[in-house]
Amino acid sequence: MKKAKLQRLVHQYFNDTISRADCVELLDYLNNTNPDEIADVIDTELINFNKGPEFKGKQSADVLSRIKSDPRFTQQPVVEEAYPVVVKFYSGRWFQIAAALLVFGTAALVIFNKNISNQTTKKHAFDQQSAAIVPGSNKAILTLAGGKTIVLKNAANGLLAQTGAGNVLKTNNGQILYNAANKTEAAASQDNINTLSTPRGGTYQVVLSDGTKVWLNAASSISYPVAFTGKERHITLTGEAYFEVAKNKEMPFYVSTNNVQIRVLGTHFNIAAYGDDNEVTATLLEGAVQITKNNAHSMLKPGQKAIINNNSDNIAVSEANIEDAMAWKNGYFIFDDDDIIGIMKKVSRWYDVSVNYQGSVSDQKFGGTFYRSKSITELLQYLGKIGKIHIMIEGRRIIVMK
Repeated sequence: MKKAKLQRLVHQYFNDTISRADCVELLDYLNNTNPDEIADVIDTELINFNKGPEFKGKQSADVLSRIKSDPRFTQQPVVEEAYPVVVKFYSGRWFQIAAALLVFGTAALVIFNKNISNQTTKKHAFDQQSAAIVPGSNKAILTLAGGKTIVLKNAANGLLAQTGAGNVLKTNNGQILYNAANKTEAAASQDNINTLSTPRGGTYQVVLSDGTKVWLNAASSISYPVAFTGKERHITLTGEAYFEVAKNKEMPFYVSTNNVQIRVLGTHFNIAAYGDDNEVTATLLEGAVQITKNNAHSMLKPGQKAIINNNSDNIAVSEANIEDAMAWKNGYFIFDDDDIIGIMKKVSRWYDVSVNYQGSVSDQKFGGTFYRSKSITELLQYLGKIGKIHIMIEGRRIIVMK
């Protein structure tokens, strides 16, 4: 098969526009050709789409293997029980090749044989329902020590407030920056503590007076002094944040959340501590941290994570998937065999929607990557297609049904 034709068929396959005859020809060719000879065609097609995080070599090979085992165009009946409960839409280019990966259940056969006009009608209705639901954006509320609140989305760039401990600025690139006064003035100041809070559907960045950078995920808050004094630096967190702590051996940095304290000198780490989760998760990218809960202590090395159950003092340390932990900061969702309830928690926080469930829907697992800047419509439609669930939108409420 000529390379140009192979590229065309692969492109049509990824878009689910390939005819039955062409797909049979493509699958026959893939089954009888050295994978090395066609891997570059698949990689090129994925790069051309430029819609998601890039494939790694193992993922590309995995996609090729799944394409070659596609049951939609064989003469053998698809037996629902033969497929695992774990439903995958793994891809580096999730949106483009989702159709190619709908091989894990009878939903694939249903999708392929649907009447096109019926699909269009349903999609139009779905789009209309979700028209008012948009992805999150850069927004937060700053609360000064005296109780004054500043809606940062509406605030002009430049000086936001002057305090005895220093100035508070909003920069051109949408972050809060603290210029500390000298330590004597800061120590004497009574208006030292500020709180930065993101709503559901919001994210924001703050640079503290010591140079520490903090990125807040949706529905999160951080309380901190305008200027650090004394021998330690203390802040409190609810929700999720990524930290790049300025190094200062003489002044350790402490993060407190959900009865857990994390001590660092200078390091990069992520903390997820939402109130509706059952645990706190700390993931270390660089440096070292000590985690304490009551009488329990543990040290993390780079590439490790700690999971601390809210109902016990147990600190479980294991190897971390850094890409998963950093996905939200880098602008996308990664689902790693997550159940639909865990997925919808992330979705509800980012798109600012409520979620209701009808029937038992937690017996399936999903894996995949999806950009947070994309519409909720695309995400929900594909979850519904590849899983044994039905999803409806009513206003700002998502209904998930068995």
